[in-house]
Amino acid sequence: MHMSAIRSVFSGIGTLFDRIGSLFEEPEVARYVAVGESAGGFTIPDPAAPLPLGDRHIRDIHAPGLTNGSRPVIFFRTTHTGNPAFSVRLNATRLTRHTFSTADAAPRCWHEIVPAGALRPDNNELTLTVSGDGHVTFSDIVILYTSNKLTVKRPFPDPVLDPT
Repeated sequence: MHMSAIRSVFSGIGTLFDRIGSLFEEPEVARYVAVGESAGGFTIPDPAAPLPLGDRHIRDIHAPGLTNGSRPVIFFRTTHTGNPAFSVRLNATRLTRHTFSTADAAPRCWHEIVPAGALRPDNNELTLTVSGDGHVTFSDIVILYTSNKLTVKRPFPDPVLDPT
């Protein structure tokens, strides 16, 4: 009799797993990374620089909990002078390339769907390149992505090392 009760329990568990299958739930939330140095905008090439460079590299962009296979979206704003061309690259993936004409209105807001796999959970590099006649000012760069983390881990403040 004892053995039949055990068989009955295992049979019930098997039936339960047959109904549930091999699915599990994982949280998916929208998160964003705001590129802090773009809040006030920056111009490429920088007319105030002694040797104006045609590109800007923004490193150490992190996307904690980035969901595999998701397709993030990048948003940014531009203004321009002249007829420059610009491109935006995330790691090794070119996201946007555009050549302005004098008929183009300024400022412009852009949004691009980022191919799956182009954004990594950490250590991303965004490269903005400008060429041709004129300058482009980039501002308000934000990357929106799907994350499976509901919270972000932060170190506990140490009142001895950091009394603020």
